[in-house]
Amino acid sequence: MKQPKLTPEQIAELQQHIGYGAAWLGAVLVEGRGCRVTDITGKSYLDCTSQAWTLALGYNHPEVMEAALAQAKSLSHVRAGFPTIPRLLLAKRLADLCPGPLNRVINAPTGSLAVEAALKLAMINRPGAHRFITFYHAYHGSTLATMAASWMGTQTTGHFGPGVKFLPFMQNFVRVPNAYCYRCPRRAAYPDCSAECAAPLRDTILRGVDGPVAAVLLEPIQGNGGQIPFPAPFLWEVRRICDEFGILLIFDEIQTGFGRTGRMFAAELLGVTPDMLVLSKGMGGGFPIAAVVADDRLKMFEPTGEDVYTFGSNPIAQAAALKVIEVLERDRIPERAARMGAIFTRGLLELQARHPEVGDVRGPGLFIGVEMVKDPETKEPAPAEARRIVEEAWSRGVILATASALPNVIKIKPPLIIEESDVALVLDVLADCLKAVCGTRG
Repeated sequence: MKQPKLTPEQIAELQQHIGYGAAWLGAVLVEGRGCRVTDITGKSYLDCTSQAWTLALGYNHPEVMEAALAQAKSLSHVRAGFPTIPRLLLAKRLADLCPGPLNRVINAPTGSLAVEAALKLAMINRPGAHRFITFYHAYHGSTLATMAASWMGTQTTGHFGPGVKFLPFMQNFVRVPNAYCYRCPRRAAYPDCSAECAAPLRDTILRGVDGPVAAVLLEPIQGNGGQIPFPAPFLWEVRRICDEFGILLIFDEIQTGFGRTGRMFAAELLGVTPDMLVLSKGMGGGFPIAAVVADDRLKMFEPTGEDVYTFGSNPIAQAAALKVIEVLERDRIPERAARMGAIFTRGLLELQARHPEVGDVRGPGLFIGVEMVKDPETKEPAPAEARRIVEEAWSRGVILATASALPNVIKIKPPLIIEESDVALVLDVLADCLKAVCGTRG
């Protein structure tokens, strides 16, 4: 379908009919291929956000589009209770991919609802338990329940987040400190700090929660919260504590899943098997899809409507997901992400040597965060500088973003198919942006 050309005045008028909870980010986008997207003015951008970290294989991957189109021509929609071939095959593929006894798949149309499904399943398997523990800076979605599990009702950014408007619904979640190595309040030295970092979790279970805890919910690498990787020893200790108290452990791998960290899942990279794994984003190749993959020893939902969505089992999205997984494995895309991430990281560390305002560079893979500070000794956050760098990059044709909970952190998460030449281009653009914003030294 050829898209109509719209004048700026027409666009402004049409926007008046849209109500949405996020700011308009830029010009109207009209076409994407690979790692690049073009706006209505014809300007091309190298997208280092993968459209909310979703396009693991880039825009309009031809094989994924072909699989989706073929399915659309035969069967485009069924209600949740009907089995289809894509649904059955995808459930088996996810069970085969996920570690340990994670073999039962619950379908959902989007990540927030998949997180909610995992929370409900935890309550079913822990009768009488209705408390959940999450971590500082966490982000698990923007529905009422998942917003309550996130940073959004707190003063993380210096003022109350958007969730404060919905406080009457935001109960049953208790937050504990995260393993934020760059800003460790105990000044502990990794990796010997794992037990110490996890101590607040154990103390909270014992003394800070009224009633039994159903589950601990975490992102093994926090995305929206500042690209904060949790050390493997810390997560091993979290797993041990959950086992000690009979609490379920839920990994939210909506952002980390499907190759971005250099392995198919962060759970695999870190050597920790949760009781439930929540997946979305990169799985669908741009189509809306999510899933919970649960330990097959857990009690599942009753077939009485406990977790049902009209568009929860879409065969087009499932066919696309099957093709995404096939390409990820066939073309060894996670390994490619690890290689490209290492090149990115080396280049960023070289920029850090010239610009001490680059306080921290963290990965792994193509899950990269660059924390900007005013001074490397005090580590005072520099959100204005980070925002300006992102703006400068956009003007130079590279789309970057900052973390919502930590707006001094620049996120670099391009499609996993990015070429080395494009990595070099992004690094050159960042070098120019740092000079423009931070100046030069020596």
